[in-house]
Amino acid sequence: GCIYFAPESAGHVLCISAGGDVELLEPEIPGSGMYAAGGVLSPNGCIYFAPYSASRVLCIDAGGNVELLEPELPGDNAKYTVGGVLSPNGCIYFAPFHAERVLCINA
Repeated sequence: GCIYFAPESAGHVLCISAGGDVELLEPEIPGSGMYAAGGVLSPNGCIYFAPYSASRVLCIDAGGNVELLEPELPGDNAKYTVGGVLSPNGCIYFAPFHAERVLCINA
């Protein structure tokens, strides 16, 4: 298993393996203040991060593959500022800060 850190301003997801190996994962995610809060592990094995100033949700699957999910979310900064919660229905919810609505990910 690995520990994953979403980029705030670093440009790549940081992966640290159980053995202590450190790796920056592709793709590059340019920008500043992209993801500010911790991710949520879903039952499907993916970790989801809500965007702070990024435009899309960040998803890291169990194999360490990084994907930016559609659709693009409106707004500039501070859309979601705290971690989400996994609901008994399997959805992940992130409370808005400056976003227009609650973010629900049907994982």
